[in-house]
Amino acid sequence: MKLKLILCLLGMFSLLRVNANPSLGNSEILERTPVQLTANDVPFDILTNGDLGDHRSARPLIPIFVVLESSNYSLDLYFEAVGEVDITISQDGAVVYSSSENIQTSVQKDVQLPVGTSGYFLIEIEGNNGAYAYGQFEL
Repeated sequence: MKLKLILCLLGMFSLLRVNANPSLGNSEILERTPVQLTANDVPFDILTNGDLGDHRSARPLIPIFVVLESSNYSLDLYFEAVGEVDITISQDGAVVYSSSENIQTSVQKDVQLPVGTSGYFLIEIEGNNGAYAYGQFEL
């Protein structure tokens, strides 16, 4: 009898719509989209501290992950320790962001794009050893 009651209650609750924060509208929810990166055949250098690198069985081809937050015009770049890299973001051939970074540890970098821009963008990341990755995204 208790089992039937519990199953009925679970069935009722599963049919209800749950809204964790009713004060948020659809326009306020961040839209996060991963940006697919493509690389050349030169791997990025992955710096290691002590013997940390000895335990890794496989090195990722692209030790960088990029996420677009289109609602606030920003990119989140997640790096492993890759050393010196040049980051360039352009739109129709015009550079909208450029930076040289020395990534010594795993880190997240936020890049704010010009608010109100729209269209197709190209992100390029080049390591000092000739490694190169790029990806396209749209705002």
